[in-house]
Order: sequence, then structure tokens, then C-alpha cells
Amino acid sequence: MSLFFNKRSILIIVMTLFITIMAGCSSSSKPSGDAANDSKSSNETSSEDKNSKSDAPSENSNVGTSNTENNSQKALLDNIKKLSEEGKIINCDFPVKTSTLQDVEKKWGKADKSDWVGEAKGNYAAYSNKNVVFGTNKGDQVFEARSFDSQLKQITLSEVKDFFGQPQYDVTSNGEKIIGYKSGSEFKILLVFKDSENKDPKLDHYSVLYPNGTKNNMSGDKGREW
Repeated sequence: MSLFFNKRSILIIVMTLFITIMAGCSSSSKPSGDAANDSKSSNETSSEDKNSKSDAPSENSNVGTSNTENNSQKALLDNIKKLSEEGKIINCDFPVKTSTLQDVEKKWGKADKSDWVGEAKGNYAAYSNKNVVFGTNKGDQVFEARSFDSQLKQITLSEVKDFFGQPQYDVTSNGEKIIGYKSGSEFKILLVFKDSENKDPKLDHYSVLYPNGTKNNMSGDKGREW
């Protein structure tokens, strides 16, 4: 009987130890509620920081946009200058002096309207869909080409002067400020700004002029200088 109780006691002790060890392992492998919450909170914070950084505007974004606009306007002014030396305006293949109204009509058709402008010494044909107006003399020679391209509206008076320097021609008339520059030996550039009361008005349109085309030797008319 004593031996039976000893064996039984040993068996109970072994089972008790086994149950205790298993319970301890289960408890240590399961994360506590606080630890799980801390991990979740840390992940959410990290995600919020990333979103916050991605949504935040770049400090240099405005500077970059400004530089891009300035470079674009300088490129446009450079194009205006180079083409004027050939007697051309932007987005137009008809140079003053060597083109006639017939040349234009062959490619572009008849003008939307045509008016004689005595002060400008010629007939002016408007092609609204091209944003171009041509001034022609009595022989239909194109002596002036005007561009009303929408790109021009972003250029200011100060930007033009910074690029071309002080103008050789500068007048204000009927709410318009007109400045001019020589381009080579034969041509001139005229730039017209609306809202002349503004200290730095935007460019409305510009033209390339061939002054000799406005002369009328038969009547002794010396034509336009600008």
C-alpha cells in the first residue's frame, strides 16, 4: 500500500509540473494587450508622418514655377528678336518686304476684314484665326506684320526693357504705350502695351515693320519711321 501511494504521489507531482510549464509557455508567447496597442499606435504614427510629408508642399515649388515662367518668356523674346532680323513675326512664314498679299491669300485665303488706315500708310488685312494682321501698300507689298498671339500677354514692359534695353522709340497714345527697337538695317520692332496707366503693363501685341515699304516716291511721301 505504501508503495502504491508513493507512485501515485509521484505521478501527481509530475502532471502538476507539466501543467505549470505548459501554462507558462502559453503566457509568454502571447503578447500583452498593451504591447499590441503600442505596436499599432507606432505603425499608425509612422503612416501619418509619411502622409504628412507627402502632402506637404515643397518649399521650392513656387521658386521653380517662377524660374520656368521667366525662362519661357526670355525664350519667347529671344525668338521675337531673331525672327525680326528676317522680317518675320512668330508663328508666321510671311516676311515683310519680300511677301505680298497674294502670297498670303494663296495659303491662308481671304482676310476676315481689310481696312485702309491712313496714319499707318497702308491697308490692313486681319486673319483672326491666325492672330495676325498684315499691313500692305498700294502695290500689295507687306510692309508690316502684327502678332496678337496669346503667349505675348504674359510679357511685361519691364521684362521687354530688361531684354532689349532702353527703347529707341517711346510714345503713349490713346491708352496705349508703344515702344520700338531697330532690328538690323531694314526692320523695326514695335511693341504695344494696353493699360498705359499701369506701371508695368502686359504686352498686347507687337509688329515687325519695314519702313521703306510705306514710302510713296510718286507723291513725295517719305512714309513712316516707326
